Amino acid sequence: MIIDKEKQQIRELFANDQKYVQNEKKIQNDFIVQMQVAKYDSKNKEDPLLIQAGLTQQKQSVFIIQGKLQNDNNIRSITYYMISQLQNQKNQEFFIIYLNTELKTYLHLSKFYSTFKEFPCIYFENLQKIFIVHGNVFIKSWFWFQNSVQISILKQKTIYLEKMVQLLNYQFFQKQQFEKIPFYCKDSSYQQLQQAFTGNKQQFIQLNETQIYNLELDEYELTSKRIPLILDLCITKLLQNPKNIMLEGIFRLCSAQTQDKEFENYLIQKQYQEILDYENIIVIANFIKRVLDKLKYSVVPYQYYNQITTMNKYSIEDTQQLIQQFPNLNKNLFTLIILILQSVASYSHINKMNASNLAIVFGISLCRPQVYEQENIQEQYQKIKMINQYIQFIIQNATQIFPNQKISDFLLETEIEQNEIQQQEGQQQ
Repeated sequence: MIIDKEKQQIRELFANDQKYVQNEKKIQNDFIVQMQVAKYDSKNKEDPLLIQAGLTQQKQSVFIIQGKLQNDNNIRSITYYMISQLQNQKNQEFFIIYLNTELKTYLHLSKFYSTFKEFPCIYFENLQKIFIVHGNVFIKSWFWFQNSVQISILKQKTIYLEKMVQLLNYQFFQKQQFEKIPFYCKDSSYQQLQQAFTGNKQQFIQLNETQIYNLELDEYELTSKRIPLILDLCITKLLQNPKNIMLEGIFRLCSAQTQDKEFENYLIQKQYQEILDYENIIVIANFIKRVLDKLKYSVVPYQYYNQITTMNKYSIEDTQQLIQQFPNLNKNLFTLIILILQSVASYSHINKMNASNLAIVFGISLCRPQVYEQENIQEQYQKIKMINQYIQFIIQNATQIFPNQKISDFLLETEIEQNEIQQQEGQQQ
C-alpha cells in the first residue's frame, strides 16, 4: 500500500509542473467528456483486451491488459472501464499487469501509457505498480524519449518481469488474478506458476515438444561428458564468440515465437549443423533456459529445496558438500550452468546482467519444489527469494566453489567429436 508520504510527493510533483497546473481544469473537463464517449463505445463492444482480475486481500483492484492495443477505441474502452471500477470506492488503489507477450516494439506500450495521458492526479497517487511481463530493451527504451511529470511517475512505478512465474514474488498476486491470465500469454515458466495455485491436479496442454522437453536428464541423448547433447550444442554456439555473452540483456530478452519454433524443429529433426550455424543468440539463450524450466525434475534435486530455503548463512564449504550429494548428471549440468552464468556476470558492465539479475532469471529454473503449496502462497514468495539469493551467492563465488573446474570440462572438446556423433546418428537411421 502506498503510504501518505509518497502520495504527497506525487501531489507536489504535479503541483510543481507548470504545464499540468496550466491545463488542470481542461484536463478535468476533457476527462469527463472522454469518459462519456468511452462509456458509449463500451456499450457497443466489450473490449477483450482488458480483464478485471478482482481485488487483493487489501481490497486493491487488479487489472490485466493483454497488450495488443490496436486503436483509440481500445484505449477509450480500457480507460473508461478502469475508472468505472476505481470510482466505486474513494481513493481506490490499484495494480496493472500488462502482458507484453510476443510484442517486440514499444508501439503498443506507448498506446497503453497514453491511457494515463490526461488522468487527474488522484489516479497517479493510487496506482501501486505496473508489471510489464516480458519487457525487452525496446519496450524499456520508450521511457527514454518521454519527459512529462506523468511519465516520470509511471516510470517509477513500472516493474519489468522476464517470466510469468516472477509474479509469485509479489504478495498482491493471488489465485483469482492467476485464473484471469489468458492461455496465449503462457511462457516457459507458466507451468511452475500454475502449480503454485493448482498443484498437479490439472493436465497441462502440451505442444509437440515431447522429444526435447519434459524429460528426465538420463532420457536425453548424452555426450561423452554426460551433458544433454542439445544443451552442449547450444552452449558451444553461445560461447563460440565472446561477444555473444556480452549482448545486453542476454538470458533476459524475449525472442519471437516463430524463431523459437524454427530452432526447436532443428533439434527435433537432429539438424545439428543448423544449430552450430544459427545466428540469433537470444533464441539460443532462451532455449537453454526453456530446457531447464521444462525438465521433468529440477536440476537441484527436490529433497534439497527446503534445506536451501531455510539456510541462515551461506558458506563455500557447505555449498561444495551440498553439490557433491547431487546425482552425477544433475551435478554436471548444475556446475556447467553456474560456470556459464559466472562468465556472463563477468561482463555485467556491458551486458547489464550481474549475478543478482541472473539469479532471478535462473533461480526457479535450477531449483524448484516438487509441488508448490497452494495453501501458503506467501511462504512460497519468501522461499523463491531465498533460492534466488543462494544461486546469486554460488555465481559470485563460483571460482572458489568449483576451483578445479572450467566450462570446457563439460563440453565436447572439438567439432570432430560433434561430427562423429552426427555420423553415428546417420548410420542408425
